[in-house]
Amino acid sequence: MDYVQVKKNANEILKNRIAECSYIEYKSSELQLDKILKTVCAYGNNYYNNDIQYLFVGIEEENTAENKAIPLLPIKGIAEGQLEKCKNTLNSLRSFLYPNVSFEVIANKFAGKNYLLIIVMRQSGGPFMVAEKAEKNKKINLKPGRYVRIEADTRLARVDEEYDLLRKFANFHYSSIISTNATLDDLNLDIIREYIYRTSARDITKGLPIEELARMLNLVDKNDPNGKRVKNFAVLMFTDHPEKIIPYSYVELITDMIGTKRKMTSKVFRGAVWKQYYDILEFIDARILNELVIRVDGDATNRKVQNFPYVAIEELLANAIVHNNYENGKPIQIYVSDKQINIVNYNKPLPPLRISDLNERSFFNERDAENPELRDMFKALSIIESFGTGIGEAKRAMSKNGSPNLYYKTFEDNDNVTSVVIPVNKEYEEYEEIKNSGITQEKVLGKAQKTGGIKPDTIENETRFLKQKVLEANFSDAIKKNVIRLREVIGTEVFGNSRIVAVLGCSEATATSYIKRMHEDLQIVAPVNGVGKGKYRFIV
Repeated sequence: MDYVQVKKNANEILKNRIAECSYIEYKSSELQLDKILKTVCAYGNNYYNNDIQYLFVGIEEENTAENKAIPLLPIKGIAEGQLEKCKNTLNSLRSFLYPNVSFEVIANKFAGKNYLLIIVMRQSGGPFMVAEKAEKNKKINLKPGRYVRIEADTRLARVDEEYDLLRKFANFHYSSIISTNATLDDLNLDIIREYIYRTSARDITKGLPIEELARMLNLVDKNDPNGKRVKNFAVLMFTDHPEKIIPYSYVELITDMIGTKRKMTSKVFRGAVWKQYYDILEFIDARILNELVIRVDGDATNRKVQNFPYVAIEELLANAIVHNNYENGKPIQIYVSDKQINIVNYNKPLPPLRISDLNERSFFNERDAENPELRDMFKALSIIESFGTGIGEAKRAMSKNGSPNLYYKTFEDNDNVTSVVIPVNKEYEEYEEIKNSGITQEKVLGKAQKTGGIKPDTIENETRFLKQKVLEANFSDAIKKNVIRLREVIGTEVFGNSRIVAVLGCSEATATSYIKRMHEDLQIVAPVNGVGKGKYRFIV
């Protein structure tokens, strides 16, 4: 430890009157033994993984309108003749901690006055607790247990925080341990080969048995003499139905879409978790993502906005799968409405990250992964480009699309939830509200211009919402494909039977049946008056 630099840093903290936080605490006297002891214990447990933590003794604190618990200057200090006695008192607290927390007591001077510093570096061998004898000691009288420091508050750890501490000091990851129920026989050889094919520059799977491939990917227990027992991440990555072995290892997507009629549906995505990722993105892209093309008056170019940017969903979905706690028996859930997409994990980010960090920051170089093997394999698949950058990429995608900022919901401290919300683009939302009000497209444009909202002279609604309606219809695949083709070719122009005949090469009778389906069943076209009989225009 560089004591000279530590002393300089401590004096800078005092000089700048930095408030108490997860790594700074002020105490006016060494006689506050209970408070000092529980803080040292909490510093040992180091919930936020600080590199160094300071406990100042001989410093009084005060509260101001701007800050709570800042050092009161000039400092109270400790008399020169009392320094050694105070150091001995503080050092005597070591016997009340189990296991032993390694800390240093250092004398320092600020503005001509002495004070003591208790320095606690990052520890191993924990978690640490205050021993029972601390409560029996009349000078201390502190309840035994494991203490944590959350922000500037030192308290006994909750059950979930104790679990976090146990995992941290044991370097425990559920995905890394051996499955109690699965063996090599449960893995799908084709999925393993497909993964290797996608991630390798050459095909190295030909002729190799599953045992060899499993060893190559570190899927099996090295201590199993039969070489059959596999790790939990192998179950998640390479089985057809991981939820049969690891309950609720699937994603549930719940849609609550409001159109001509409110409709709530639920769809469950099962299978290897990396295949879940691709399947969910494909579904969302085809059924939920819509695009609005805005051509501004006097400008030859046009501008596109999505209701929800694809890149944001892509990054946040990968984040949800990689950082999901598959031990907790709850699925990842995605709630979709016309207003927002909400991705929910039923676990918090691992310390030192907090929900507030996810809202305030865009890069997380210190982030630990719930499932390091999944993280590495998702990176090998190029699902993840670089560790710690996904949330930042999602935030930039929202900004580029002109969307409101994504945000993580805040809950009570004991709620074990991470819930990120992707709000709908406001321009897109405004257009949809006007369109769904029953006003014709010409009136939509006029109203939008008068209200100062969307200001195009032409809006081409190249929306995938139409694809959603068509794909959900009870038609044959050929009819669905032709309806989508008609919308892509005809666009916003007025059309009748002859135009459909020309596009599809079908008969007049077939063209009539298409108009009936699009008008009466799908409600995606509307009659146009004043331009001849039997003329229509797409309204979706």
